[in-house]
Amino acid sequence: MDSNQLSAPNPVSKEKMSGPDAVSSKGKMSALNAKHYIVAALTATLAVAVVVTVFFVVLSPARIKFSIAKTGSSHKPGDGNLVLTLTIAAVNPSGRAAVRYESMFVDVSNNTEPPINWIRATVTTGLPLRQPRASVATVDATVTLVRSPWMKAFTGNMRNNLTVIVTTVARFKVGIAQTRLYDIKVTCGPVGFFPGTADRPPVDCA
Repeated sequence: MDSNQLSAPNPVSKEKMSGPDAVSSKGKMSALNAKHYIVAALTATLAVAVVVTVFFVVLSPARIKFSIAKTGSSHKPGDGNLVLTLTIAAVNPSGRAAVRYESMFVDVSNNTEPPINWIRATVTTGLPLRQPRASVATVDATVTLVRSPWMKAFTGNMRNNLTVIVTTVARFKVGIAQTRLYDIKVTCGPVGFFPGTADRPPVDCA
């Protein structure tokens, strides 16, 4: 046989020889990239959850404590109408949240639950009222009772203790962030307005 007719065996291409190894390497890289993406996604989710949690904790409303700090009564000269005066104290214990009272209503009743006979007081302190953090804010109000048999019945001839209902709308603010509006309603009593009872210690509200 002519040696020129003998053909050398075809060399196996490097691509074919390295094919399985290349596929294996690509698979490993894809799995590694997928793990990186999963870890990154979990880290981002955790970071968002932490931020949201901190946001809600920071902006959680403070537990404002209300009380009736001062009361009094007097007769208006001339017409004999009875004027009741009261000072509401609001304690903001939070060291980070300020309070803004948008509105406040004060009702005085001669009943406890439910307040059947009541009269709305006039709030003389200007609103809205801003209360700094860790501070005490005071709100003054007056009630005028026209001289009549009803006035004597309402006050028990100026011997009965009364009940005060405070309703306010407020929001809390930390830095530039602020909460939604909150409706707050508390009942305070028994509250003395008349001589012999008006000099009692402050009456807590709940």
